[in-house]
Amino acid sequence: MTVLNLDYAGLISVVITFTALVLILGAYIGGAIGVLLLLFISPGKALLFLVFLIVLQQFEGNVIYLRVVGRKIGLPGIWVLVAISVGSGIMGIWGMLIGVPLTTILYQLIQKNVRKQELRISNSENTKG
Repeated sequence: MTVLNLDYAGLISVVITFTALVLILGAYIGGAIGVLLLLFISPGKALLFLVFLIVLQQFEGNVIYLRVVGRKIGLPGIWVLVAISVGSGIMGIWGMLIGVPLTTILYQLIQKNVRKQELRISNSENTKG
């Protein structure tokens, strides 16, 4: 925000930081407060901030979050996205919180089973040949 020369960059950043603790919409709620504040100063700056916030949130949600969470728990990013989407559809916020760990457990169990099957097939091919 400072690079874009937007007013109240520190204040708006702090507001968004605290509202981002609310899952899914928190950053947008803080962003709405920031847009409202900037709207009183300059509608052009408010629009610039809105575009900046949307681009930033999309990048964070679709690139950074999936990579960070996926690496930490050993789950590919696409499965993190699926776990959150399906979990929230079934059980709301609790489903989002429970979905990723359950998907990780299932993924690890399936991965272990596939490795056993590959090893078994590899061993049977080595004994034949």
